[in-house]
Amino acid sequence: MTLPGTPAWRRRVAVAFLALGAVVAVRTLSRDLPHEQTLIFRLGETLRHVPLTLNVSLTHIGDSDACAGLTVSRTGTESGDPRHTLRLPDGDYVVTASWTLRSDGDNLRTTGTERGELPKEGGTSRVERVTLTGGEIIVPLASRATE
Repeated sequence: MTLPGTPAWRRRVAVAFLALGAVVAVRTLSRDLPHEQTLIFRLGETLRHVPLTLNVSLTHIGDSDACAGLTVSRTGTESGDPRHTLRLPDGDYVVTASWTLRSDGDNLRTTGTERGELPKEGGTSRVERVTLTGGEIIVPLASRATE
């Protein structure tokens, strides 16, 4: 049995199939490798200018233990939402965030809250499911009382 085409043509086709297989293998393996993922925690209006401590844990869907965690402390004078970059593989995660309000006496006068009053909730938590794909993802943290 004779194969069609010239030997040079058959070599080119074999190299093309080998390259295609290599590309598929690299793409499949690269999903499991950790790379930078940026989480932006969108605070509610009542929390933007209040001193707080934010504790976050990330659990890959299907796992029982958290694979990453972080803590952010804010004085209430920062502009913008807290953001943090982690090295994680792509996939679906459960983000569990809990925050507690702090009563830093000096900071309360500069935060814009009237007469140094904190919002009703002294602390709360939120669970969100997110899909990380190698870029920035926004995790909403508005307190449930204001939604």
